[in-house]
Amino acid sequence: MAKDEDRGVMIANAIGCAVLALKFSGGRISEYMLSEKLEEMRRNETNVIGKGVYRDAAELVRKGRSPVA
Repeated sequence: MAKDEDRGVMIANAIGCAVLALKFSGGRISEYMLSEKLEEMRRNETNVIGKGVYRDAAELVRKGRSPVA
């Protein structure tokens, strides 16, 4: 249970960071732009766990449901 909660917190943090990055860059905040920003952040991430978190966060934004069961 703790691992699922930790992953949920990491996904929420990733989405928050992407929203702030878009806000501060003057970019439009939409589902598409948020998903694209998360994918960009995933490509720039070097940590395997971080890449998975950004991928899951982007999927959550696109599909409206968490990929983590």
